[in-house]
Amino acid sequence: MRRRARHPAGGAALGLAILAVLGSAAPVVAQDAGVDITVSAVIPGRCGFSRVAPTPLRGATPDLETAQTFSVSLPLDCNTPFAVGVRGEKGRLVNTTGAPDGSGYAFDKTYGVRLTLETSEGDVRSGRCLSDQIVAGGNCDFASDQPGRGLGSGSGIAAPGGVTLTIDWPDQSTLNQRLAAGDYSDTITLVVGARA
Repeated sequence: MRRRARHPAGGAALGLAILAVLGSAAPVVAQDAGVDITVSAVIPGRCGFSRVAPTPLRGATPDLETAQTFSVSLPLDCNTPFAVGVRGEKGRLVNTTGAPDGSGYAFDKTYGVRLTLETSEGDVRSGRCLSDQIVAGGNCDFASDQPGRGLGSGSGIAAPGGVTLTIDWPDQSTLNQRLAAGDYSDTITLVVGARA
């Protein structure tokens, strides 16, 4: 009959401790001191009027007989290059309370339009177009009813920024006819969008 070797009560624990010490004598493997973590996100482009109600007309006097220049500014919020287009409904100020009657008076008046874009890269100014050039099919460079077409902002954005529409007309005495009495109007639509 064989006898088993007897180990002292702490023998097993001592063997494990020796293995742990021997294991720590093995060569150390180099580890990285830093870790690169890539974080990415997408900010979608946005472009629009940041307030719907236009500011009051600056410098406006409701008198078509005298030369006038006035403007209205609208704030924009565009985090990408953009363009603003202008479209006139009638292409002139039209008498809405009277009609041509052979009296020799004029019942409409042409006006001028300009745009200024306030951008992160400075102001962008258009040339002057006449009102009959901003109607559908008109040949004004910034005439458009399509968002993203019209006067471009270059590489600038409008966050914040704005667009100023300036309207002018000449003194009636410089034209061939006087204006008939009545109310005159036209509708001008501005559109803005990320540049197409």
